[in-house]
Amino acid sequence: MRTRPRLAPFLSPFVLALTVPPALSAPSPADEGAPATASPRLEWIARHMGRVPLSGGVLPGTGLAPAPADESEALAATARRARQRRRLSSDLLAGSGHPQPGTQAEPHLHVDPGDPEHLVAAWQENRFPDGGAQAIGVAASFDGGATWTEGLLPGLTLASEGRWERASDPWVAFGPDGKVWCSSLLFNASDPSNAVGVSRSVDGGLAWAPPIEVGFAPLDFNDKESITVDTNPESPFYGRAYAAWDINLTGPSGQGFVAQKLVVARSRADGRGFKRPKRVRRSDVNVGVVPRVGPDGTVYLVWAGRTGSQGQGSPIDLVFSRSHNGGRRWSPPRRIETLGARGVPAIRGGSGLPSFDLDPTSGRLYVAWEDARFHGVDQAVLMTSQDGGETWGPVRRVSASPPDAPNFTVSVAVNARGDVAVSYMSLENDPARRFLVDHFVRISTDGGDTFGPPIRANRRSFDIRHAAQAGGYFLGDYMGLAGSDTAFHALWVDTTRRARGLLQPDVFTARAR
Repeated sequence: MRTRPRLAPFLSPFVLALTVPPALSAPSPADEGAPATASPRLEWIARHMGRVPLSGGVLPGTGLAPAPADESEALAATARRARQRRRLSSDLLAGSGHPQPGTQAEPHLHVDPGDPEHLVAAWQENRFPDGGAQAIGVAASFDGGATWTEGLLPGLTLASEGRWERASDPWVAFGPDGKVWCSSLLFNASDPSNAVGVSRSVDGGLAWAPPIEVGFAPLDFNDKESITVDTNPESPFYGRAYAAWDINLTGPSGQGFVAQKLVVARSRADGRGFKRPKRVRRSDVNVGVVPRVGPDGTVYLVWAGRTGSQGQGSPIDLVFSRSHNGGRRWSPPRRIETLGARGVPAIRGGSGLPSFDLDPTSGRLYVAWEDARFHGVDQAVLMTSQDGGETWGPVRRVSASPPDAPNFTVSVAVNARGDVAVSYMSLENDPARRFLVDHFVRISTDGGDTFGPPIRANRRSFDIRHAAQAGGYFLGDYMGLAGSDTAFHALWVDTTRRARGLLQPDVFTARAR
């Protein structure tokens, strides 16, 4: 066990996406005594509350330039388009009609394994309360997150010169040689058609090719996709990408979902297309799958599913499967733990969805989620495996909040030297335990056995009532957390910035060494 280094505080957070049109909630506790301000977003929410069902994230869409056909031309575009800024431009869409203007949500982040200063982030732009967003924002940094080049991911939605009405659930993954993949859900509100889209950049995230529609469905509904890439040169499947998601299957008459099918699609050798998705499991619940690739090319999956008795009220479990042959065949899915999240009143934070990462050298597996087993209130917890998922250690509490303070939206990441970080949102600094939120990160240098003190990423507590509304106050079902060489990068939604005097939910990033 290495000696624990002194933990450095976070760098000052950088805004990744700033504010747009007016959209404010009631004054936060920090603003008490200030004159009341008109609240377009709250007025909009009040008119629609109770009439928009929680969809689980999505329903049955200007920016960066499309990637040139010639890869060498795309690489040359890096220099031409590297107009990087510490503060990114105003929110990328003006916001009108049904999308909630000025709202950003659900950010994801990855670090280039070949260059620790190279980061790419993605998030939802202008969230709809009943599912998805008007577009996906994306940004690239080549200096460790100090400055960024941003835009809309092109070719997805009508707002970014695509054919779909809405997009959701962005997920970023680096491949070899600085190539980047970004998966997202694409769907319409005017008809049931939908797809899993995978966009690809060959110049580090500055220019993007039009998305490949990996899974198209005219009636069934694709949901909660994610993507990973094999970046180990010693692996027999080096450079292969794996996109995983669940499909909500409709009944014979096309009315109502009857089951969820979990599938994985592997990319072709040239990376420009995908094989037909392989089914991993079908049951009534399979959601939130996260794929990761071990040092030897083994692909691991972790997700939330029901493995015991079927039906409402039965426990939801943490489910595990793996493939030793590049995604052609998968081991029988099996339960590794029961999930015990209770959620946080009035807040939607991805309750019960797992986060999953592995050590790129040792292959040790780490799963984190929110769970109420310790104090009856959701806390950030962690479980590990040292033998490729054959056996798992005990569930450990990671969050250090008071027992009555809920924690939610948990993420885990491992850096190149094997340090482990767990991030989580917390209400610990709100005496009422309701609306004032902080984003914390704890770091372990001994494989998750012990953790250093919590590091607060945000500068001050922020009021979640300024966030988007989507079945509750919504920052996202997940936040971004990624390891580099010796550091970690966090990406989260915060509501402390103002545009025209009004608070907005924006994406922030910071680094901890």
